[in-house]
Amino acid sequence: MDKKILAIFDSEEGYAYRLMDFISGKTNLPFEIYIFTEGSKFYSCAKVKDIECLLISESVYKKEVDTLQIPHIIILSESGENLNKALHHINKYQSCETIFHQIMAYYTDKSENVLSVIGTGLKRMNVIGIYTPIGRCLQTTFSLTLGQMLARKQKVLYLNFEIYSGFSRMLCKNFSSDISDLMYYFNCAREKLLYRLESMVETVNGLDFIPPTEIYQNLAGIRGEQWLDLFREIEKTGKYEYLILDLTDGIMDLWEVLRGCDYIYTIAREDGLSMAKIEQYERVLESVGYGDINVKTVKWKLPMFKQLPLKFEELTYGELSAFIRSKVYPDLFKEDGGETK
Repeated sequence: MDKKILAIFDSEEGYAYRLMDFISGKTNLPFEIYIFTEGSKFYSCAKVKDIECLLISESVYKKEVDTLQIPHIIILSESGENLNKALHHINKYQSCETIFHQIMAYYTDKSENVLSVIGTGLKRMNVIGIYTPIGRCLQTTFSLTLGQMLARKQKVLYLNFEIYSGFSRMLCKNFSSDISDLMYYFNCAREKLLYRLESMVETVNGLDFIPPTEIYQNLAGIRGEQWLDLFREIEKTGKYEYLILDLTDGIMDLWEVLRGCDYIYTIAREDGLSMAKIEQYERVLESVGYGDINVKTVKWKLPMFKQLPLKFEELTYGELSAFIRSKVYPDLFKEDGGETK
C-alpha cells in the first residue's frame, strides 16, 4: 500500500529542510514527505496529489488553503495568534522532536483510517527483562547503560516500570505522556500503535524510551498478558530490534512478563541479606511453577565502581560500560562471537 503524503510548506527553506530531514529519519514512518517553499508549486501539487496532512507556516497560510481537499491541516504558529480556530496550531519555534510528537499525536487522534504498517527489514525483536529482588543495586543504571550501548548499532526501546523513576528531574524535562497513556491508547485502537509510539517516544543518547508513569497507580490492574500483547504488537511494527524492560514489583503478573522475555538479567550482591533475598526469590519461583525463569536468568555481580556518571547521557563512558562490554556482551551475542553486529 502506498504511503500517504505529509506536506511541509514553509518559505524558510533551511527550517523546512531541517524538519523534513528529522521526520524522514524516523523508521517505518507511514508518510511520504513532500516539501514546498513556493506557493505556486504547492498549489499546483495539491490539485493533483492527495495530501493527507499539511504542515504550513503561519507566514504562508492563506484562506485558499481551506478550500483544498486536505483532511488534516496544521499551522506552524509564529506569532501566537490563532489564524483559523477550525485548524490545529502548534508552535513553530520548538525542537523538531517536539513538533513531530505533536504532529503524530494530533494525526493519531483525528484520523479514523490509518495505514497498518508492518516492518519487514528488521529481525525479530529480542526482549531483555532486567529484574532484581534487592534494592539499590544499580539495576536502572545497568539497564540504561546496556540500552544506550546497544543503541549505537541497533534500534532499542527502553521501558521503565519503577514506582518513582525520577526521569523528569534527571532529564530536566516534563513529559506530556507516559507508559500508562501508551497502554490506554493501545487498548482503544491497537491499529494506531505505530503512530502513537511516534508521538510519545523520547530519546537519550540514541536510546528510545517511553517516559515512565508519574503516578504508579495508573498501572494498577494492567495484567501481564496485556503487557505481553503490547510487546508483541511493538515487535510487529518492525521498529525495534531490542526491547529492554526495567522491571520492578510494581508491575502485575511480574513472573508472566519475565517468562515472556528472551533474556533475563538479575543484579546480584554478595552481602548476606542480598544473597538471602535472591535465594528466597528463586525458591518461590520453583515452588509456584516458574522455575523456568531461574533457568533462563543470568546473574551479574557488579564490581565496586570508583565513579559512575551523574547524567544519563554519559552512562556509556566509564567502568560500568566496560563491564557490560566485557561480560554481558559475550552472553547476549553468543551466536555472533560476543560482539554486536
